[in-house]
Amino acid sequence: MIKICIHCADDFDATSRQKRIAGGKINECPECVETLGTETTVAYLGVCMGEGKQGGVQILAFEDDSSRSAYLKGWRNNSGQNKGKSCQIGGHLSSTGGIRFKKKGETPANSNHKGRAD
Repeated sequence: MIKICIHCADDFDATSRQKRIAGGKINECPECVETLGTETTVAYLGVCMGEGKQGGVQILAFEDDSSRSAYLKGWRNNSGQNKGKSCQIGGHLSSTGGIRFKKKGETPANSNHKGRAD
């Protein structure tokens, strides 16, 4: 997907490896992102809310990728993802305190197992 940079008017491939590493807006070439420091992407994360058999989803926005990664690591540990029933045994829970984020959206779980409104 060839785009034209809004800063230097050069053509660049928006799906290239260099563009993915540099980040930035879709219409900024990797060189301009690195030289101008115009990284403005928001680190979003979607996580499941544990509510029995039904589960809702929350979309969270973080200030930077390191906060997003730290929250995801804690969420995976505390939710027991890929652990099975062993997640309920032991003192393996980790703290996610001090990580700042904002809730951007939520899809709540159904209130009953049939998916119908009460």
